[in-house]
Amino acid sequence: MCLQLLVENAVKHNVVSRHNPIRIVIKTTDDGYLTVENNLNKKTRKSIESTGIGLANIREKYRLLNHSDVTITETSEHFRVVIPLIG
Repeated sequence: MCLQLLVENAVKHNVVSRHNPIRIVIKTTDDGYLTVENNLNKKTRKSIESTGIGLANIREKYRLLNHSDVTITETSEHFRVVIPLIG
């Protein structure tokens, strides 16, 4: 469920076109984390409404499950979310 939300967020918040494709990298690490990373070409604030609720909900779910923190990193070129895998 979190994976779908993260991919939807990447598409929602970025301009996507043939000449400027979005690249979404999904991978797991040996130490039990899922990483979802995409390149950034942000839409203007006027063209989207962002409440931040989606990412906040993911953080809260993991907090309630007493798992490690969700790490969200944004640079000028990439947006990355790292979440612990639950097994």
